Amino acid sequence: MGEIVIGILLILLSAIIYFNSGNFQQLNETHLDPGSYPKLIASLLALFATILLIKKTIELVREKSLGFEGGMKKYLLTQWNEYKFVVLILLTLGLYILLMNVIGFMVSSIAFIIITGLIIGPRKKKNIMLISLISLIVTLGMYYFFENVLYVRFPDGILF
Repeated sequence: MGEIVIGILLILLSAIIYFNSGNFQQLNETHLDPGSYPKLIASLLALFATILLIKKTIELVREKSLGFEGGMKKYLLTQWNEYKFVVLILLTLGLYILLMNVIGFMVSSIAFIIITGLIIGPRKKKNIMLISLISLIVTLGMYYFFENVLYVRFPDGILF
């Protein structure tokens, strides 16, 4: 049942990404505009989410069981334990998107990668340092590539 909800949410997210990716500023005339890649990724996300939705719906119909046998509280606790990382990452992603225009791409991306790494991975001191280094390298690399090769501008916030 949880996969069906996630599939629907992913289809909605892909629609939002697809229809909002045409608003990127273009610095020069090219055949592909800055929104072409996000539209491609959003289309693939919608396709795979639709496949997931169809597959899980067929499985649910075959089982004819919704999982409420032990009561709603037990069902919700089971769903939370199974999908807590997905929910936490989606909340972090939503916060990242909201804060990107406020504090800027660089700071919000570095913070997003570090927080996501801490949610998913172990919390040893050496891993925090490694996650921080990776987030810095990935963010600076993406920034350089998109700004200087693809000529796509990132949101500037109050920090960077």
